[in-house]
Amino acid sequence: MTLSNSMNKNRLGFLTIVSDPAEARIGGLLLVNASGRPLEFHCTAPVKPNRAQEILYGPTLGDYLCGEQIGMALCDALKHPPSLMLTDISEVLSLRPLVDFPVVLVIRGDDHSAKLADELIRVDRGTSAFAVHRQQEEDLRTAEAILQATAPSLDLGEPFGRIHEAISEAQGGIRKQNVA
Repeated sequence: MTLSNSMNKNRLGFLTIVSDPAEARIGGLLLVNASGRPLEFHCTAPVKPNRAQEILYGPTLGDYLCGEQIGMALCDALKHPPSLMLTDISEVLSLRPLVDFPVVLVIRGDDHSAKLADELIRVDRGTSAFAVHRQQEEDLRTAEAILQATAPSLDLGEPFGRIHEAISEAQGGIRKQNVA
């Protein structure tokens, strides 16, 4: 059984990164259809930079870890590419030059007045807002068109909560295995 062309075009990726108690970062990516139903889920092992990386990457360490290391690993694991990748972590925007689909920061209602870095541009959409790097301004228009056509009523913050819960569950299972 193959997915219809409309199903192929309506895949939305949600990518977030959480920190564990040891300050390692764990990435999670949930690929959903236009109804918000899961198609794929992937998460990374904890990633913690060593002291040499902290020194050498300096202020670009977050972009490197979130985009190149964690984000790319998650995207490489996907069986099907998304039409659009949404994230709630601004450092994940550094993934965009490495992939063939738009990557857009979702600023949820409670963060609506969040101050963005000067290199980011923002557009409001209902209770959410989007932001991208200035070089990818076209991604805002593409994201708006994709979301309007495929998932106009989808709560864009809700899938991030599911990812956080799934990572927490996976980490709990790993800890239980290590204790046994």
